[in-house]
Amino acid sequence: MTIEIPPTLKWRKVANTSGPQPRPRHGHRAVAIKELMIVFGGGNEGIVDELHVYNTISNQWFVPAVRGDIPPGCAAYGFVVEGSRLLIFGGMVEFGKYSNDLYELQASRWEWKRLKPRPPRNSPPPCPRLGHSFNIHNQKCFLFGGLSNDSDDPKNNIPRYLNDLYVLELRPNSGALSWELPYVTGQPPSAREFHSGMVHCDEDRNRTKIKIYAGMNGVRLGDLWVLDMDNYVWSRPNIQGIAPTPRSLHTATIIGDYMYVFGGWIPLYIDQDKNHQEKEWKCTNTLARLDISRFSSN
Repeated sequence: MTIEIPPTLKWRKVANTSGPQPRPRHGHRAVAIKELMIVFGGGNEGIVDELHVYNTISNQWFVPAVRGDIPPGCAAYGFVVEGSRLLIFGGMVEFGKYSNDLYELQASRWEWKRLKPRPPRNSPPPCPRLGHSFNIHNQKCFLFGGLSNDSDDPKNNIPRYLNDLYVLELRPNSGALSWELPYVTGQPPSAREFHSGMVHCDEDRNRTKIKIYAGMNGVRLGDLWVLDMDNYVWSRPNIQGIAPTPRSLHTATIIGDYMYVFGGWIPLYIDQDKNHQEKEWKCTNTLARLDISRFSSN
């Protein structure tokens, strides 16, 4: 019998950075290009519209001189990168006002461009939203879920949770972009915001799937769903072990055959009534992992 020894992880505070450090914020996003971590947006007493870059080798922050169609500040948006091309979709641009704009940043020259994809055939484009997942794989972006405001008045928020799936095909060296609303089968995840979306290749590396984990729809969720990207079939795996507490605004990251879940907002009290609206919650720093090669948690 082989006993698996879990990896030992250790946090270390990054100190003595130089350059213009970003001010405190939440709801921002960050992506990596080689040794650079690119941080945009977020909120703290207003929506932040700044772009900061951290060089992990020189331990230095800098603010690039951007040009072009510079987007407004936004929070809880989608942020993906492929090569030196970054894409931003949606998010909150002011309290109660959400966006469905799509922006591209070419990091090789720090130039922004607003993109205007065609809507799907016989369907409107994605509605303005926040808290969605936005993943990229093989020149395609996958947008799932989030929260929209069904009121035209930002001050009179009528929230609506979403579980729609849109695909944006990226054509290299072409400005002709279009949204697709693929035909999906199987039971989809319930509508939600502030979940995690991850792209993962199966053990045999022949099939690529998107995994949707946890989130919020009035109550915190702790379920895991899988979308086969070849045939657009949803499924929900049978998972064993002691699952993490339901949560939202967490991170879920796949490294090798493991999904690591860290932090987020969790209920202060677990109520068995799933329709009960949570009134109290707390922020957590718990770390859990799931063996996605066998779908058993430990």
